[in-house]
Amino acid sequence: MSYSIKMSPEDFRVEEIPKDIPRKADGKYFVARIRLNNWETNHFVSTLARQLSISRKRVTYCGTKDKRAITDQYFCINIQDNPDIRIKDVEVLESFRSDKMLSLGDLMGNKFTIKVDSNIPEEILQERIHKSIEKGGFLNYFGIQRFGSARSNTDIVGKKLVKDGIEAAVKEYLYDSDIDTEVYRVNLGNSWDFAAGFREFPEHLQFERAMLNSLVHEENYNLAFEALPGNLRMMFIHAFQSRMFNRILDLRKSLLEEPFNAIPGDFASPVDNFSNIDESHIIPVDSFNQVHINDLIKNRKLTVVAPLIGYATPKVDGIPGEIVETALNEENVTREEFNMDGNRELSSSGTYRAVSFLPRELSLENGWIKFGLGRGTYATVLIDQVYSD
Repeated sequence: MSYSIKMSPEDFRVEEIPKDIPRKADGKYFVARIRLNNWETNHFVSTLARQLSISRKRVTYCGTKDKRAITDQYFCINIQDNPDIRIKDVEVLESFRSDKMLSLGDLMGNKFTIKVDSNIPEEILQERIHKSIEKGGFLNYFGIQRFGSARSNTDIVGKKLVKDGIEAAVKEYLYDSDIDTEVYRVNLGNSWDFAAGFREFPEHLQFERAMLNSLVHEENYNLAFEALPGNLRMMFIHAFQSRMFNRILDLRKSLLEEPFNAIPGDFASPVDNFSNIDESHIIPVDSFNQVHINDLIKNRKLTVVAPLIGYATPKVDGIPGEIVETALNEENVTREEFNMDGNRELSSSGTYRAVSFLPRELSLENGWIKFGLGRGTYATVLIDQVYSD
C-alpha cells in the first residue's frame, strides 16, 4: 500500500450532515450533536445509557462511525429532562429538543477531513481524481469497516445466520478459529463452557459477555442472540449482503468496459447531489430506454444501482443477471434463504445501492484531503481508489 491513514484519531475527522431536524422547546426527544474522540458508536451508546440509567433502546442515532476518529454525530434520547452528559473524550457541541426521533439513515451525508501519509505527488493525485470524475466517479464498494474493525468477521456471522441458523452465528461471533488467537476465545471454542467463558472474557467485551451471561442462565441461542443490540443483530445480515455487493462490483468491473453505464438488465435510480439514490424509484433498463438513461447518467440525474441481495431480489436477463447469479453461486446461498424462516427482524427482502459515487467539494492540500460523501459511502474507499498504486 502506498499510503497510510489514521495515525491518530485527530487525523480522521467526520462531521454528519443530517436531514432536517425540526426543533421544539417542549419536544419529546433530547437531541445532541456530540463530538466523540476514539469511540465506537455502539459502545458509546451503551456507556451513555448506563450513565443516564436508561435502556440503550431509548438512544438512537443517524449513522455508525469508526472508532479511531474524531466524529461529530447526532444522538437522540427519549428522556424527559435535559441530561448533563459527562463522559471521557466526549463533548456536547449543541443540544435541543424535538418531536422527531432520529434513526439510522437520517443523514444527507458526511464531511471528511483526513490526513493521508503518502509519497505520491499531489499533481498525480489530482490527475487521478480528474480522470475518475470524468469517467463517472468512483466504485461504491463497502469499506472494510463494514465487516468489523476489530475482528473482521461480521459478514461471516451474517452468512452463518442465513445458511446455518442462530446457534452457528452465536458461536461464530464468540469464536472464529480462523482469526481468533486470544486464550479466552480459544478456550471457549475448545469447551463451549459458557460459565468459564463469562469469567474469562474481558469486561470491555460487553456484547460477548452479555451473550455468554444469557447462555449461562439458559442455554437458548435465540435468547443469547437477542442479548445483542437490535441494530447489531441486523448488521450481520447487512454485512453479508455487503460482501456480495462488493463481489458484484468486482464482476461488473471485470466484465464491462464502462461499469458506470447502464446496459439491459440493469436498474437505475434518481440521484441527489450527495449521490444518494431514491430507493422508491428504481427504473429497469432495457434496449429501448438504455440510450436515454445513459444520457441522464452522464448529466448526473440518474445512476446505475446494483442489488443488496435479499429474498425479493428479482431475476433479470443479460450480464447484470449473470453477475448476480455468480455471486449467489459462489456463496452457495439462494435468495429464499434471506427470508430466515419468517423471522421478520432478520429477514431481508433486499434493496439497491449505487454502483458509483461522486465526492462533493473535494480538495487536496499539504497531505490533507477534504470531501463530502452521501450516506453509507466510505471515505476509505475513496482514498484507496485515489492513493493506491
